Amino acid sequence: MLDWSSARCLGQTDLFFDEKQTSVKKAKSICAQCPLRIPCLEWALSRGEAWGIWGGLTYQELRIVAFAKGFDPPDRREIEHGTERGWAWHRRRSEKPCEECRIAYNKNVRERVARYRYRKANRPVAER
Repeated sequence: MLDWSSARCLGQTDLFFDEKQTSVKKAKSICAQCPLRIPCLEWALSRGEAWGIWGGLTYQELRIVAFAKGFDPPDRREIEHGTERGWAWHRRRSEKPCEECRIAYNKNVRERVARYRYRKANRPVAER
């Protein structure tokens, strides 16, 4: 198990996930002086981290290094169509959800409502 207590990024999470150029430069400079830079990079490659600065590398750089080292490159799939999460992505972007995402969302809502009604109907009388 890796001991992250000596990582230079501790307490600066927002900086390492901000994609503004100034933030990226500052995060990379912090990584350059970190004793855990290589283990951090290996950890990110093994997990396919697609967001943030890891081991001093951006998403695009991580993809290149992952490919060169035989790892599956990290992938930023923004919309997972046919899922409730995909429906939420559409809504956040003020788009009309695609048919697949709308169907998945409605199915999940029906299941949640059915579970709620079942639990409500099966509660002891004293709790009703």
